[in-house]
Amino acid sequence: MGNRNAIRKGKLLLLTLAACFFAACTNNDEPIENNPNNETPKEYIVSLGFSGEITDITETPLSRAVTNDLYGIQVYSTPATTSEEYAPYAYGLFDDKNNMVIKLLEGYKYKFVVTMVVDGKNVLYSSDNKYSSPFSFTPICSNFEYSSIEQFTSWDLGCGQTCINNGYNYDYYDRAMVERFYGEISDYEPIENGTISIEMKRVSFGAKFIAENFTEGTLNIQMEDAPLLVIEYPATTIEGIFTFYNQYGNAAWTADDYSETILVSIIWTKNDGSIIPLLTQNITFKRNKLTTITVKINDAGIENGVNISTENEEIQPGDNIVIDTNGSGDSSIDPVI
Repeated sequence: MGNRNAIRKGKLLLLTLAACFFAACTNNDEPIENNPNNETPKEYIVSLGFSGEITDITETPLSRAVTNDLYGIQVYSTPATTSEEYAPYAYGLFDDKNNMVIKLLEGYKYKFVVTMVVDGKNVLYSSDNKYSSPFSFTPICSNFEYSSIEQFTSWDLGCGQTCINNGYNYDYYDRAMVERFYGEISDYEPIENGTISIEMKRVSFGAKFIAENFTEGTLNIQMEDAPLLVIEYPATTIEGIFTFYNQYGNAAWTADDYSETILVSIIWTKNDGSIIPLLTQNITFKRNKLTTITVKINDAGIENGVNISTENEEIQPGDNIVIDTNGSGDSSIDPVI
């Protein structure tokens, strides 16, 4: 973990330095033409909209366009009559849906890749009003920036790595406690008064931990590559919404049956200072579902036992997992905390 954290911090420093060389989002507000015949193609003004699970986030007045949510959008283009690869065309980071209006050129088809971080302006680390991962230290835009440079890569928008504001600095996680959405649309050819509706899928999972027979001390709950969760007596529950890692940075995490199996370790620290490993176990978390893990704490000095029961219900309720522990520390697997 130490090497990984060093690499992350080095990457963050490089991104910070690189951001100094990028102009603000309003420096280039005209499309870049790639037309060998020097003909001026017709321009279309197209508005972006979103559908799918993203409509489930909140209900707000229609007049309220500016939010704390952040939308990162990377646009690609290719000539409509060829089989050329898509090339970067435009990008933008938005908090106002009214600004998501783009100029598209006749004779081209387009690909849009979008991720949205709920409450991103508050939860993401920023410096000089530029927002870090997954947004590559980009400022909020008032319009699209047209550029042949790919500002947001598939690794940025399609992967869960996130740099979180911790109040005084930042923390970097592969599975941050952040709710996030993702969508793509390809081969769009512009028309007069056109609109683009991008279906957005929640790429997050819910985790809820319930401690039974918990009478003192604290429980430290560590999900791999996620922030530490702590239950301190007399509390007995804790829950949150987390972004999946999706380490390959693609659209796979939007599948209805997408899941990740994550190593979970739980340690009990008693009032007398004794530290007791309760379990280290892989648990599968499913997209758009809340998995409830009930930890039954037994301090009887008997052999550890694990009992798992699941229910496929439609965060939305998901699996219910019951784990019996003895609190004796007689575990053959070392905790990862």
